[in-house]
Amino acid sequence: MKIVSRTRFVAFASLTLLALPYAARAQNQPPPPDPASIVTAQLENDALSVPSTDELYTNGLRLGYVSPTGDLPGFVSGLGRQFFGPGTQRMEIDLQQVIFTPTDTQLYNPNPNDRPYAGDLSVRFSLIQDTISTRSVAGLAVGIVGPAALGQSVQNGFHEIIGQTPNRGWHYQLHNEPTLDVSGARIWRADLLDFGNGLGVQALPQISAQAGNTEIYAQAGGIVRFGQGLHSDFGPALIQPQLSGTDAYTPTRPLVWYVFAGALGRVVAHNMLIQGNDFTASRHASLIPLQGDLEIGGAIIYRGVRISAVETFETPEFHGSAPAFQYGSVAISARF
Repeated sequence: MKIVSRTRFVAFASLTLLALPYAARAQNQPPPPDPASIVTAQLENDALSVPSTDELYTNGLRLGYVSPTGDLPGFVSGLGRQFFGPGTQRMEIDLQQVIFTPTDTQLYNPNPNDRPYAGDLSVRFSLIQDTISTRSVAGLAVGIVGPAALGQSVQNGFHEIIGQTPNRGWHYQLHNEPTLDVSGARIWRADLLDFGNGLGVQALPQISAQAGNTEIYAQAGGIVRFGQGLHSDFGPALIQPQLSGTDAYTPTRPLVWYVFAGALGRVVAHNMLIQGNDFTASRHASLIPLQGDLEIGGAIIYRGVRISAVETFETPEFHGSAPAFQYGSVAISARF
């Protein structure tokens, strides 16, 4: 059933990826060049929510670098223009780790129907291509799932530092397995209301998809935001598969701020971090293919520094999980 289900839906995600270039061609001008580089540090954790928990998607860490516009290999630039048409281009490189656990982390032998322990460590390369009202993103991620991803070391090591009980079932985590994923996203930026002095309301609809051995999905959603300087970015950055505006931003005024709310729906064909290793037997849970998220949050950009805070509410991802799950995300970026 696992192979059949994946085969049934992989074409959907692949077709969505192939359709992104055609949806991406906008009939407007690219924004001005931006000579600044951007670095980002991001933490996602269920402890940032109320009530605080220590389960399911329990931690995400990401370090990112975005290049100045035009500073990318020629063949990457050429591919971007071939698929997306004209636009201002940047490269983004991310190092990220995400950690998942069952709902009961104090069992030496976790419930075999619960989500398995899993760490995922990856390096992600993304092309970001902008027009005034659109952002197109194409990505490639290479990584590893299993003990080599250092999920157990990071989680229990931190618990030891702060004097918390270690999670006891990591010896049942997924086995080492390399990962390779390709992804694409398309964001539209539409002004809804303009109150003057840079104050307005925007809608940011988005479609995205991923195909690979970590996760196969296609999704659509968007956010609506209110604030000043809304043309400075395409929304805050979040770790995939959540809606993400990426780390690239160019401030249009000395102080930029906004608050937002958003939602998405996702069709998932495969998720190794729930369904277990592809090539060896491992703990696994039964995937729920139809999923949805709600997001609320805000961001501020001042003196070239962007700080964002987001709360995400997720529907269940596997059978037997809690009715809903939430976690917080905080990111800080600096231009130089």
